[in-house]
Amino acid sequence: MTALNMSQDLAATLKSILEKLEKLDVIESSLKKIESKLENLERRTEKLEVFQATAKKDIDDLKSSLNFSGEDLKEKVDAFQKADTLITDLSTKAKTNEDMINEIYTKNLYLEAYSRRENIKFMNIPEEPTTASNAGSEDTEKIVREFLERELGFADAHNVEIQRVHRVGKSKEGKPRPILARFLRYKDVQQIFSLGRRLKDTDFQIFQDLPTEIINRRKRQMETFKEAKKRGIPAYFSKSQPDKLFVRGKLWPIGKPLGIS
Repeated sequence: MTALNMSQDLAATLKSILEKLEKLDVIESSLKKIESKLENLERRTEKLEVFQATAKKDIDDLKSSLNFSGEDLKEKVDAFQKADTLITDLSTKAKTNEDMINEIYTKNLYLEAYSRRENIKFMNIPEEPTTASNAGSEDTEKIVREFLERELGFADAHNVEIQRVHRVGKSKEGKPRPILARFLRYKDVQQIFSLGRRLKDTDFQIFQDLPTEIINRRKRQMETFKEAKKRGIPAYFSKSQPDKLFVRGKLWPIGKPLGIS
């Protein structure tokens, strides 16, 4: 019985030892797993450290690049400001030059108008039909002298000195071409224009021989000029500056209404 009891105790002890060994195996397996995870964690940590170092380098490089870009940008802004100032100066000079050119152009127009002041343009005087047999035979000087005497009552029509006289332009819809006559003396021109009122109820007209640009400038003020004349307000175009309208003795701005007289 004693031997049986001892055998049973030994068996129980062995069983207990086997159970403990099994637990140790489990613990060892768990430790290996933990070690494996720790190794993985170390590797990840190393990768993170490498990434951190790389990121830091990239950030430092970016900061350096931004600093360089900032300096470069400042240089470009400064260059742009200088260019803008230069453009402004050039624009100002260009405007000044343009004003000077316009002033010179206008003065040349005035000189041209002055050089034409002895000219008169006669409108709607019948023209002889041109044929092969009479081409160039029209005596325009005779026609003008007869017109001055007959329509204007110009007493000195046959003696007034005419330097040149001829038809100008092309015929339009059968209408006679204007006759341009250049007189020797300006006082004769003035006297002829003073008789122009006698053409009021006729188709005939007489005009100053002005440059086209002056005529276009006058057109912008012609309504004001006619309205002033209609209302009995003194109005006239300057002789020395024929595109300038004066009303009541004062230079009249383009587009300004006459107001109450």
